[in-house]
Amino acid sequence: MGNWHHLAGPVRAALTRRVVVVGAESTGTTTMARALAERFRARGGVWADTRWVPEYGRRYSAEKFARLRATRPGAGFAEVPWHSDEFVAVAERQLADDDAAARTGSPVLFCDTDALATVWHERYTGHRDPRVAEIAARGSHDLWLLTGHTGVPFEDDGLRDGPHLRAWMTGRLRAELTARHLPHLLITGGHHERLRRAVAAVDELLSRPWHFTDPLPGRG
Repeated sequence: MGNWHHLAGPVRAALTRRVVVVGAESTGTTTMARALAERFRARGGVWADTRWVPEYGRRYSAEKFARLRATRPGAGFAEVPWHSDEFVAVAERQLADDDAAARTGSPVLFCDTDALATVWHERYTGHRDPRVAEIAARGSHDLWLLTGHTGVPFEDDGLRDGPHLRAWMTGRLRAELTARHLPHLLITGGHHERLRRAVAAVDELLSRPWHFTDPLPGRG
């Protein structure tokens, strides 16, 4: 890690430990991803460049809703139509944003969700799409922090379905992470307790050594 700044961008991208914060609506995923990046940046040194990647799907949803309201001012977010190809595009963009950030950051990168859009696809279209699942499988993330919905008040910002779906979404995300054998931790409690547990989990991840493939045999 002491020589991190000497590494080329593609090498950094390959070695960066990527931590994903996922969760149901209004469970603090963005707050947690931002707080983790700030906590590690404060350590200085190689960690000063620690970055976090915003959720592209949220930006996409806001822009799409704005276009709908431009033609139908009274429309609600529930009236926004969704198609499978959009989720494929969002998942690809999220993965690309993660890769770009990993090329220029510190040895750890925090991602506000990832290409695990297969669950959101199921929510809005009623079925799964193998293309979205394939994109999610291409991600090289190392740890998922699942923000629990209990103890966190629901805040409606105009782009959310409602509190009645949060328990279902938490369950689906946990089931998906478990089915894919992805290392994950459910974090609950108040913000400070969640952050404390998250930092401890990330520190444990960073304490593990990197493993490399044996070099190719020499010729002659």
